[in-house]
Amino acid sequence: MSADVDTKSGASRTAFFIAATLGILLAVCLIAYFGISEVWDAMATAGFSGMAAVLCAYFLSLSFCAWSWRVLLIEKYPQNRGATFLWARWIRDSVGNLLAIVPGAGEAAGARELTKHGLRMNVAAATTIVDMTTEMLSQLIYTFMGLAFLFAYHPSEPVAWWAAGGLVVATIAVIGFLVAQRHGLILFLESLPAKLGFTRAWEGLSDTGTIHTAIQGIYSDKRAVAASIGLHVAGWLAGALETWLALWFMGHSLSAGDVLSLESLVFALRTAAFVVPWAAGVQEGGYVVVGALFGLGPDVALALSLLKRAKEVIIGVPGLLAWHVSEGKRFWQGRLAESRK
Repeated sequence: MSADVDTKSGASRTAFFIAATLGILLAVCLIAYFGISEVWDAMATAGFSGMAAVLCAYFLSLSFCAWSWRVLLIEKYPQNRGATFLWARWIRDSVGNLLAIVPGAGEAAGARELTKHGLRMNVAAATTIVDMTTEMLSQLIYTFMGLAFLFAYHPSEPVAWWAAGGLVVATIAVIGFLVAQRHGLILFLESLPAKLGFTRAWEGLSDTGTIHTAIQGIYSDKRAVAASIGLHVAGWLAGALETWLALWFMGHSLSAGDVLSLESLVFALRTAAFVVPWAAGVQEGGYVVVGALFGLGPDVALALSLLKRAKEVIIGVPGLLAWHVSEGKRFWQGRLAESRK
């Protein structure tokens, strides 16, 4: 049985690696085909001011996401909880974006950060699971908003129907995730820490009944769940602001409705191709195809995608390093404590 599990795990990692490689090759081919110099010129037009504006918009989105996670904590918690959830969300996004080859790595790392700031393990896991669900639900709302604008102003565009198909896939994924919370999701969470190398700190995760009870307790607070969904929608809108600012600094400003449609459609396409780590190639191709609907040339669309990739690196690398330092510090503290026994 153990050998079968290891074989399946190895096959899954191989599939993810192949998908990531193909996606990266696709992105490189797109940039080369449409002209590296043109893409670079469009990206350079934004300059440091454009990148700074994009980073500010990202931090606004990050704050909404941290807040939406925080409202799901329906029990008492130590002071500075806002800062704790902001820190944990930063780690979660950094690990998730840069280590996307390991599914769920960001969520596991973020939940672990909460346990190191006084939150009980079952509650940290439960709030993370429910937050993932409310984020998915908010994305459905966000995508629906974008589709509404697209069908209102560009009803004859066939890509709108492809995006609608992506919305259907996303809806099915959310329903599946909700069902999994009642069945096999906890088993996945039990195995995930071992893949990330910090099983010892997650020994309490074996108490699946306690986690399940905590999840149901959060869902019983309808106001908290609704608030989390609403705050996530605000976070998605802040992401649209990020795109609007990037395009404005590149000299290709769009209306708010067009930007909302562009972003929601690209995310719908990314959702439909969720098996590709980092959405490598999918994001770039999505911006080229969808951007054309709003008059964006392929060089501008690719530059926009690369600007977002650069943002993920600028934000994610320090977060990943902070996570490694934090984990290293805890590891040596644990070893020191054991040596004193």
